[in-house]
Amino acid sequence: MYTGLLHSHRSLAYLFILTSLAAVILALVNRLQNKPSSKTLNILTLASLATGHLQLILGLSLYFVGPWFGLLSENPGEVMRDSGLRYFAVEHISTNLIGIALVTVGRVRFKKHTLDSRKHQAVIAFIGLGLLLIASRVPWSRLL
Repeated sequence: MYTGLLHSHRSLAYLFILTSLAAVILALVNRLQNKPSSKTLNILTLASLATGHLQLILGLSLYFVGPWFGLLSENPGEVMRDSGLRYFAVEHISTNLIGIALVTVGRVRFKKHTLDSRKHQAVIAFIGLGLLLIASRVPWSRLL
């Protein structure tokens, strides 16, 4: 079960990064060219939100099924001293939770605003920052 969750979590990471990056780039181009918000941007922000939340569910499942939660609850001092253990037990999950929250705020603000410039601004700021935070905590050596 753990291996299947891990492979799904790793594979879905590519789709999340792709949809989020495409949404931010499209919003930036539309904002710079004063273009109206498009159906494509709506679909990309929705895809970013959906894949991000699915990643969150898979990640939390891995966290509690895998070794990280047990290690952290049994010996928190040792986990915090070891940078490799701390990365997955604390830093990866907490930073990604904040990143997914920002992506969610970006999607909600995108849907809420009526002005296209404000919609684009919400995507650039919130989804862009969420993507940046999440990308900073992706274990790239394990994905490649």
